[in-house]
Formats: sequence, structure tokens, C-alpha cells
Amino acid sequence: MKGDGKLLALLLLLLSIVAIAPMLEYGYPLNHSAPFNLSWAFQYQKQFFAGQFYPRWLEYSNFGFGNPTFAFYPPLCMVATLPFRLLGLGLVGSLIGSMALAIVFLGWGLYTYSRYFYPLQIAIIVAGVGILSPYLMVDIYQRGAIAEVWGITTLPWILWASQRLVDQSKSYQNILLLALTYGLLILSHLPTLLIFTCIWLFFPWFLGNWQGIKRCYLGFALACGWTAFYLLPVIGDRRFIQIDTFNTFKEYLPQHRLILKITKDLGIGFSDHWFDKQIIASWLCMVAVVILGIVVQFWKRNRNTKNVSVFWLLISLFSLLMTTSLLAWLYQLFVPLQKIQFSWRWLSLTTITIPLLLGYLFYQVRNIKLKEENFFYYISPSSLLRVLVWSLVIISIIQGVKVAQKVDYQPEVIAHFANLAVAKKFPYEPNQGSSNTLINWHYVFCDGLALVDVPEYRAKEATLPIPPPHNYPLLAWQDGTEANLNLQNWDYGIRKFEANNLTSFPRQVVLRTFYYPGWQTKIDGKKVLTQASSSGQLEISIPPGKHQVQIFYRGTLMYLLGRLIAVLTIVSCIIKSFNQETNNSYKVNRIHDQNSRN
Repeated sequence: MKGDGKLLALLLLLLSIVAIAPMLEYGYPLNHSAPFNLSWAFQYQKQFFAGQFYPRWLEYSNFGFGNPTFAFYPPLCMVATLPFRLLGLGLVGSLIGSMALAIVFLGWGLYTYSRYFYPLQIAIIVAGVGILSPYLMVDIYQRGAIAEVWGITTLPWILWASQRLVDQSKSYQNILLLALTYGLLILSHLPTLLIFTCIWLFFPWFLGNWQGIKRCYLGFALACGWTAFYLLPVIGDRRFIQIDTFNTFKEYLPQHRLILKITKDLGIGFSDHWFDKQIIASWLCMVAVVILGIVVQFWKRNRNTKNVSVFWLLISLFSLLMTTSLLAWLYQLFVPLQKIQFSWRWLSLTTITIPLLLGYLFYQVRNIKLKEENFFYYISPSSLLRVLVWSLVIISIIQGVKVAQKVDYQPEVIAHFANLAVAKKFPYEPNQGSSNTLINWHYVFCDGLALVDVPEYRAKEATLPIPPPHNYPLLAWQDGTEANLNLQNWDYGIRKFEANNLTSFPRQVVLRTFYYPGWQTKIDGKKVLTQASSSGQLEISIPPGKHQVQIFYRGTLMYLLGRLIAVLTIVSCIIKSFNQETNNSYKVNRIHDQNSRN
């Protein structure tokens, strides 16, 4: 086993280096999500290392007006960059390190899960195909979808933990393992969570016994419990942002982003969308694997992998069909499925199941023997199948490698952004001179960089145009004057100032912060309600006289409730685990005492 572990570590390292090599040579690619990844990583790291350990509100976004991005976007993709920043890597290096870690985690998971069924050599092939799979490379290099990449890495671990619970394990620690891995998926990528859960709910039933089913569902419930601090606000606070308006675009509905369309007269046409058509070749390769898997499944089946290999086939087949017009009607029937935006996001599941199916094919064709009178005997079906399987493996890997070669690398632009971001001084925002856009979303002035954020997570009341028409002060009375306002502290998630209202009636103070219910305000130590100005800024009513005002980002009611549920879940898991360990120790000691007396 020690030798196997060393070999696995070496091979995973080599394969990961191959997968990440273009970034190591050329730097982080200038892909679709690069503007967001760079901005989010910079802000998340800056606020985290300043002591705000869960920066839901990104302070630098939208020219300093902020954005509740990570109240809704899963945080794991940004958390994964933090260790590399601690190791001394810069902004760009931390993003590359995060992707390298994700690749290793995926390969390790695929190896661990496939080793449950297959010998060492086949398990390594499965891991290698998964690491270099075309859709994963598209996510990393062309789309820059680092959240989806991390979501994909959790899937083999969830399947492995579920398989153990159904097959053999009654240990509560293994239920916690499933809860941990499923929780990581929840904190990774919501579309992948949605489509995988639709499939996974049937997985325990497909495999077998009632006790195993109950243990799996308990693990899933615990996963939802300990991640409630994130999951509950996502479900309950959508009304506070502009995401529903964004999701009405035809471009972001999966039934309009199909890879294959079949007309009523049986005409076949592939997508001509500039991005979607890049996936067609790998999609066809996956179809070939599924067809070959079905043939072998009916030709020769092995008891050890019979049920689970059928499930892999069904997942792959269903996922591929969901990218075609044959099952497109399901998106309109089950409206929540439209939240995945693009039909090809189902390929995140096949990134796991296709390598597993190739491992199944390798395992089956090794010992295929047919009677001499069979026609196929004369063309050596075993050899033919081996050639087919190896061909599919090689084609898949070549497609994955080619993806990285078609990406636009502009290291000088990425480095320019990183340098300007590091130079930013909070809460100062630039406004001098004309501006130029940088990587399509952010703005460069002669006195610095201004960051914009995705509009779907923008606070609902925020109607101020971005970029704003002029520079806004941190504090001002509603009429635009700043007299008798003394700013004492403006930090991440904190604003403190003294306001002296010389009139006999309440006056409104407007902050350079978008209104969001997560902000809580105290005047002279007493909580008061805040409201949104006409442009969506945080507005506070100041009574006559001199007052101390404090504003803190505490999160919404749903966040506070979710945090309570998460704490209770974690504490109950610790107590249950401790009690089980105590009971196990008691049983072992009792058996030992009985043996001693005998």
C-alpha cells in the first residue's frame, strides 16, 4: 500500500503539472470570468487578512459602493486561494495555485472512488482521464469557471462516501464524511449542486438497502445543516438583489443553449453559438463512450460493478440528452432547472462519469472470450474493444490539452490589473481624468483602478449608474453638503461617524454604500432602521443635535438564522461522534475484561 501511495502521488503530481502547465508558462488566461476572478480574489483576500473572515460584502466593488456578492456566490473558490496567498504568492499565483489544488483533489477523488471497484492501473487511468477531461479544461482555461471546477472536484468524493454508507459502513464518522463532502459541493457551485442533487437522490435507492439509504439521507441533511449559514440566505434573500431580472435573458436559459437540436422531420443540427460549438467534439466523444458502455453492459457484466456502472451510464446518458432538444421540455416543466443557465452545465457530471465508464470498459474487456463459432471471434473482439477504449481515452485527453492552446494569454494585462489592485488604498476611489476599461469590466483612471461587479448580485434598490456620474463623498447630507459630519472610522464592514444636526427636524445622511438589509445601524448605541436613498445608497435619519452613529455589516435575518442552524448542527455532530467513540471504547474494554476472566 505504501508503494501504491507513492506511485499515486507521483502520477497525480505529473498529471496535474501537465494540466496546469500552460498557466505556469504563460500566466493566468484572459478568459470570460477573469475580470470577476481577479476582482473577487483581490477583495476576498484583502478583507479576509484584515480580520473579516467571511467577507460577504465586497467593499471595493462598484466604485466603492460595494456589492453583496458572497452573500449569494459560494465562497469555496475564493477560500481555496487563501493558502497560496499565505505562502507568499501574489494575486495571480493564488488563482493558479487554487486551480492546481482543484486538479489534484479531483484526481485523488476519482482514484479513491474507482479504486473501490478496480485495480491500481485502471484507477490511475480513470484519474488521468478526469484530470485532463475536455470540459474541465474548458472550465479552467476558456471560461475561468473556478467555482464550477471546485464543484466538480467534490463529486467523486460524494459518490465514494455514499457507496461506503450503502455497502458496508454503519459508522457515524462515515455519515459525517458524506456530510462534509456534500457540504463542500454546496459551498462550491449552485448549478452543479442543483443538477447533481437531482441525480444523487436516486443513487442510494439504486444501490440497495434501506439502512444505507437512511444513512445517506442523514448525511445529506447534515450537509444542508452545517452549510445553512450560506444556504439559507441564498434561498431566502434573493428578493434583495437583481438576479431575477438578469435571468430573464434568452441567452441565459438552458432550453435556448442546446448542443444538439432535432427537428420534427428528424433533421439534426448542432449549435452555432460561438462558445457552445467548441464543446461539440468532446460531446460526441462522450456519446461514443456511452454507446460503447451500453454495448458492453449488455454483453458482459461483472457483479462487483454491475449496479453502479449502470448508474454511471444512466447519469451520462441523461446528462447528454439534457443538452439536446429531446429532453429540453424538462426545463419548462421543472422551472428550477432553468437556474443552471446553460444546458451544457450537465457535462460537469459527465466529467466524472465518463472516466469511470472508461475504467469500467477497461475492466470488462480484459477477459472477454467468445465461443469459436461466433462470427466476432474472427476479428478478435477483445482486441477491437481495447483499441476503441484506448482511442476514446487518447481522443478525450487530446481534446482537453488542445483547449489550453486556444486560450488568449495576455500576462501583461493581468499583471497590470494585479499591480493596480495592490496599489488601491481603502476607501479612496479614483476619479481624476478620463478612464479606460481594463479587461472589459473595470476602469483605470490616472489616479488608480476602480472595480465593477456583476449586476445580478447588485442590491435591488441600487439604481445609480456604474460607473457613477461623478465622485461621491463617503458621507454627505441629503442636500450634498458635508458640514458637521465627522468621519471617525471607515473600515471593512464598519462605518463610524459623528453627526451634528443643527436643525430642529431630522436630516438624512447618505453614505457611499449601497443599501442592503445586512447593514445594521446604531445611533448613540440604539438600533435604528435604515433606508435606501433615491439612487439606492444607505441613508440614515439623524435627529436634531449631536449623535454618534455606528454602522456594521451583520448579515440579514436569514444569515443569522442559518448561522444558528449551522452551529447547532456542528455541535450535535461533535456530541454524537464523541458519544459513539465512548460507547465503542466501553464495548472494547468490556470484551477485553470478559476475555481476561475467561
